[in-house]
Amino acid sequence: MNYHIGNMLIYQEFNASNECPLCRIRNILEKRLVDQYLNESVMEDSQRRMVNERGFCAHHTQMMHARQNKLSLALQHITRLTSLKAKLEICADTKTAAKLADIFTQSSKTCVICDNVEVNMIRYYKTVAEMFYAETKFKDILLSTNGFCLEHFGQLLKYASFSRSKKKDYIYTLTKLEKEVLEKLLIDLQWFCSKHDYRNADKPWNGAEDALARSIVKLQGEEAK
Repeated sequence: MNYHIGNMLIYQEFNASNECPLCRIRNILEKRLVDQYLNESVMEDSQRRMVNERGFCAHHTQMMHARQNKLSLALQHITRLTSLKAKLEICADTKTAAKLADIFTQSSKTCVICDNVEVNMIRYYKTVAEMFYAETKFKDILLSTNGFCLEHFGQLLKYASFSRSKKKDYIYTLTKLEKEVLEKLLIDLQWFCSKHDYRNADKPWNGAEDALARSIVKLQGEEAK
């Protein structure tokens, strides 16, 4: 296996211990970036300019606020609010009001951390396909997983061309794996529901006790905290 910085997390997280290895990778990236923006990045002019321009979404703001370094977040909020305040015009006409409405309704929807995560995740979608092409044992590693959340499954298919001459095998492997995983999940969900019938109370769970939680990850992904 050809280990390097670009695939270490893939080898680390592609196993049967979670519902979506790409969610785990994304969560690791998010946590690293949250720590970065609470520490060294707060002092870098280029990063502060990006924070002033893009800000943080509610999810990543809450992640930062839950950590110890609240002073760093407060300082970044000062510069972000100052930047937004500069765009606020006192006005009485509907045309200016409409322009301001666009600016401020979008102000909480842009996020420097989301931007960085997305750039890095695209790199991982491509790398998974490239590893399928280049690493002879990677197909077995891929098949050892529990598939992916539906969003990340779709993203892997979107970048399937990066598996080059093995593209058809890669797509077939991905789709077969995901369908089998979903079929098994549906069986577990049905038994999870049946277990709430008093007539089945004494029957074994057969591994279905966490089926609802697993289905949430499959449908919505797993969020970092």
